[in-house]
Amino acid sequence: MKEWRVGTVEPTSDRVGNPTGSGFVLYDETGQPCVTFGYMSEQDARAGREHVEAALANVASVKGR
Repeated sequence: MKEWRVGTVEPTSDRVGNPTGSGFVLYDETGQPCVTFGYMSEQDARAGREHVEAALANVASVKGR
């Protein structure tokens, strides 16, 4: 079984391609994207990514509803 992982911070856009900020994706234990986090600034996205990555460090289990 693969571990959960956090994707890289990338620019985000709306459905017509207008920039909306920055964000990253959380991938589940099978490697599938399960959550996308979006932020207004790249700095906030980088900080958010660090927090999510820290929350997953040494985690025993992650369960969705």
